Amino acid sequence: MNIKTILFPVLILALVSSACSAVITQADQPVVENLQAAATVVPTALPTATAEPAPIMQSVEQSQPAQLISAPLTVGPNPSDVPAGYNPLTGLPVSDPSTLELPAVLISITNFPPSSRPQAGLSFSPWVFEIYIAEGMTRYLAAFYGDFPKTISADGQQDANQPPTAEVGPVRSGRLPYVYIRDFFQNSCLVYAGATYQIRARLRGCAMVFGDDSSNINSAMLDVTRLQKIAEQNKRPSDAFNYTGNLFNATPSEQGAPASLINVYYSLLNQGQWQYDTASGAYLKLTDFADGSGKFTPATDRLTGKQLAFANVVVLHTEHTVLNPYIIDVKMGPGETGKATIFRDGQKFEAFWTTINGEYEQTTGLRRPLRFVDANGKPFALKPGQTWVHIVTNPSEVQDQGSGQWKLRFYAPAGAK
Repeated sequence: MNIKTILFPVLILALVSSACSAVITQADQPVVENLQAAATVVPTALPTATAEPAPIMQSVEQSQPAQLISAPLTVGPNPSDVPAGYNPLTGLPVSDPSTLELPAVLISITNFPPSSRPQAGLSFSPWVFEIYIAEGMTRYLAAFYGDFPKTISADGQQDANQPPTAEVGPVRSGRLPYVYIRDFFQNSCLVYAGATYQIRARLRGCAMVFGDDSSNINSAMLDVTRLQKIAEQNKRPSDAFNYTGNLFNATPSEQGAPASLINVYYSLLNQGQWQYDTASGAYLKLTDFADGSGKFTPATDRLTGKQLAFANVVVLHTEHTVLNPYIIDVKMGPGETGKATIFRDGQKFEAFWTTINGEYEQTTGLRRPLRFVDANGKPFALKPGQTWVHIVTNPSEVQDQGSGQWKLRFYAPAGAK
């Protein structure tokens, strides 16, 4: 029995830009403007993955994040299963329920050059998608839905020494996989810093962000007050978006394989780690120095100074198609399924992702975010909290390194630079 037959009974899914102190362009129609060259500059010195890294040793003491809140009940997968004031993308309550009435805003955030790190705002995103963009590099598409980002001091309070509003970014150019992720989130708004002419018409972004310093490729930042305004302006009275579809439960439904450490290897100069922290019940993100040393430092959020901590780390396998060495498409439209490896609670589980329409989608005509299910097509329970999704090629592997350690070994699609 093939996987689509197994998963057919399940439901499905749905899936940006203002400027820092620079130029903001907004439109409801596909973007057709001539874009600044800086928006599509790609470093050329980064090689593809051709060699295994040296033995991995953490060289920097990691900071400890604040304790994650655990939801006291099961949340989802259906709209009636989500209590009022709970975010259906995290299974946790939000501090301001009115923000749930606004559509999601999806922002393209750079990971290269390394000078862009630490990025701002990722710790406030319910779901972050990491995609391959060529030359060994990856980029993030962060979904913002619910409470908006803000600067926070070490004691967890609004930082009086910081500006009254925060900025998210650095924002970078759009990529083809954003088309499918945007469509997961019905009525969402896509924000990016321009795009090549081959793909910009398909992106249908509602805003673009450009930097205010031509000598600094990382200068495109989105003010959170503008982020909120974009969400408000993108909401229409006829909107009926619904971001439910996934199940959240504080306790796994079964016992998985031990997974205290996940080594991530995209290329020699693009490596990372996820370390499970029993105190917070989350995976802590570490990043390398882009020097091939295999040494890591905590990946932090510049808005908080704290290490990124995610309740779920997902490896999502899907077909990649290279249109040219720098333009890579993925097969994640409606009616698709594929393998997924899900890490939660210090354990590894095998599951599947699906965008196959279920009863809700067939009845309403609305899409919802992609869902995770088990081999029987039943909802796979994510841990309440945020989710990081590595979108990888089908040949990529999750390798058992023993003693609860795993390695995500990415293999670039044929024809990619």
